[in-house]
Amino acid sequence: MVTISARKRLESIENDLIPAMFVGVLSKDDAWLKHTLEKTLPMLEARALRLAEECKKDGECQGDDTLCDEARISALFKETSEKLEKENLTRKSRSRYHH
Repeated sequence: MVTISARKRLESIENDLIPAMFVGVLSKDDAWLKHTLEKTLPMLEARALRLAEECKKDGECQGDDTLCDEARISALFKETSEKLEKENLTRKSRSRYHH
């Protein structure tokens, strides 16, 4: 079995999982958004912060490596949450005017 480093898992969250949330977001419903904002994003943020700490402890992140910066990680998740909410509002306004 192959073990993937904490750094690679953290990179995957940022480069794969977060962008994937926006794929087809205009077709998602309120239940998906609620679950994503209340469960998925907080869980992923906690995991990302834990991985960042692990990267630092294991020496995978050096001093000024922004990948492991907790403040930047938290800001990224806050920004993602705000963008998802905005996309949801856009979806609602489009669906209201296209009926």
